[in-house]
Amino acid sequence: MLKVALINPNQFTKYPQPPMGLALIAALLERAGYPLTVIDANALDLRPEDVVPLVSDADVIGLTAMTPSVNRAIVMARHLRQAYPDLPIILGGPHATLLPEKTLAIAPEINIVVRGEGEDTILELLSALERKEPLTEIQGISYRKDGQVVNNEARSGLVDLDSLPFLAYHLLPWQKYRPHPPHGRASPFAVIITSRGCPYKCAYCSKPVFGNLFRAQNPERVVEEILYYQKNFGIKEIAFYDDSFTLDKKRAAAIAEEIIKRGLKVHWSCETRVNLVDRELLGRLKQAGCYSISYGIESGSPEILGALDKEISLFQAEEAVRWSREVGLQTIGYFMIGSPGESPETVLQTIQFAKRLKLDFAQFSITTPFPGTKLYDLYLKGREDEDIPWESFVYAGTGEGISPVFESDLLSRDELQQWARRAYKEFYLRPSYPWQRLQQTTSLGDLKVGIKGLSMLLGNIRKR
Repeated sequence: MLKVALINPNQFTKYPQPPMGLALIAALLERAGYPLTVIDANALDLRPEDVVPLVSDADVIGLTAMTPSVNRAIVMARHLRQAYPDLPIILGGPHATLLPEKTLAIAPEINIVVRGEGEDTILELLSALERKEPLTEIQGISYRKDGQVVNNEARSGLVDLDSLPFLAYHLLPWQKYRPHPPHGRASPFAVIITSRGCPYKCAYCSKPVFGNLFRAQNPERVVEEILYYQKNFGIKEIAFYDDSFTLDKKRAAAIAEEIIKRGLKVHWSCETRVNLVDRELLGRLKQAGCYSISYGIESGSPEILGALDKEISLFQAEEAVRWSREVGLQTIGYFMIGSPGESPETVLQTIQFAKRLKLDFAQFSITTPFPGTKLYDLYLKGREDEDIPWESFVYAGTGEGISPVFESDLLSRDELQQWARRAYKEFYLRPSYPWQRLQQTTSLGDLKVGIKGLSMLLGNIRKR
């Protein structure tokens, strides 16, 4: 069988996260019997020239990239192509799914783009490459033929999530993964995605891979995966990276019940929407070991929420945060500055609302119009030829990239940066905040999380 090398390019972050898509593909290929090498150049801090000799025996190379890291994936492909001129190089991930023609046009080193959910596609593709069969019948890929980009039809059917193997952490440098502050109550740390798809249509969200149809693994399967990571890697903290962990509230409650029933001791966190929780559910999550819940609130202005197609109200945000606080969950609020119609007045509304909510932590990102979103069409459509590096398409707050990538009639780039800095200062440096955090620090784990959150605050203020 073909020898496959899977590579996650370096992204120069202090908080490397497991490349979940790559780890899942690795697990699938391992189950199918393919000889496999997985290199997380991001976690290992490897340059492209460091990676080249590590894949000398590969027959096929697979790369993954999101929008901010696609140029680094292309640089990696360039080095690999120079060293191995005849090696097929495949690229997958959200960016290539959205922009296959543009990606192949600027990266002649890449032979094939895998679009959308890649589990079935990659198995069919490798089989065709091994048998030297034509690629015309493989759904979900783009490639060059006679100098033109060919987009095969999209893959029909959806992956059965319960049939998927657990992520191949044993092929990754799992000890090096670090949760981004303010998460990180215990270590070692792992991440899980237990569902795909979201029916909401927020203007800032792109769904090129998983789409709008919500699908989820059953609770027993979810808890089995947690147990596997605990047994094999000693994992003590789990982050659920589902877009909205409680979209199916009955399933979320059933996961909590299964954790409790099995006596599983693990710290965990999740993310969701303020209109998808109630006090009873939050209490059950807390009993099952959840210590932190993050809400995408985005703005304190009803008008801005409407412009973002968010479909939530400020009252729902107030209720969700209050309930969370009452049951003892740490709360994190995500906010954006610079959305359509944003003005100094609406930014002030957001800052005041964040403070009024009494959140434990708040992240103030500058609105980023990712490809494939309504915001991209609004802000950047027709400007594709401008010199806006893909590395800039990161949420402000990660400490990477050049942000923002746009400016509006009401707020310039400099003003957006100034408002973001002011938001952090006003939220975290108010006299009542240290006392609020001190009241909620009841364990060494709480203290650890607080210190991590402080480091995030200072980093964001310094960078801006």
